[in-house]
Amino acid sequence: MARQPFVMKLFMKNKWNISLWWVLMLLVMAIVMPLQGEASTVPTETHTTTNATCRHATDMWGDPDPNIFYVCSDVGQPLQLQCPPGRGFFNGLGHLGCLPFSDWPACRPTKEQVAAQLSAGCDSSNQQPPAPWSSPDPNQFYMCPSVAATPLVLTCAAGKGFVTTTEVTGCADWSLWRRQMQCEAYY
Repeated sequence: MARQPFVMKLFMKNKWNISLWWVLMLLVMAIVMPLQGEASTVPTETHTTTNATCRHATDMWGDPDPNIFYVCSDVGQPLQLQCPPGRGFFNGLGHLGCLPFSDWPACRPTKEQVAAQLSAGCDSSNQQPPAPWSSPDPNQFYMCPSVAATPLVLTCAAGKGFVTTTEVTGCADWSLWRRQMQCEAYY
């Protein structure tokens, strides 16, 4: 008579009658749902590494580039995420997450300022087109090709944001943009 090998079978009873698949789905949903509609989970091509470390599994912080932010993975490593177009990561003044740029409570021209500049358009009393000016989205700006023309909306190169101050006008690195816009405390 041939002996069968000894096989030990372990059985675990699920008290709540919920399959492991559903438990995993609930955990994934608990992590993903707060980010839904606020961020793309596709890593960006640039700035994919960070020296930042996770202090807690729910940490979330920004980058000098407002289009980028980080969250902690389940293994404690920073994951780089990107806000959807037209939104930027803002942390402060009661806000945390990818807000529409027009709703930022600081660092951006107000809706009234943008509306006033757009209503003036490219009209100028000195026969020179007005200097470029900020749009609500810091990735873009308005520029007049000539006097009495329709303002063009132009986009800064990747890694740059439009700033116009007494010191700087143009597309600048995000670190300079933050400094010039007095926005270093909000990421």
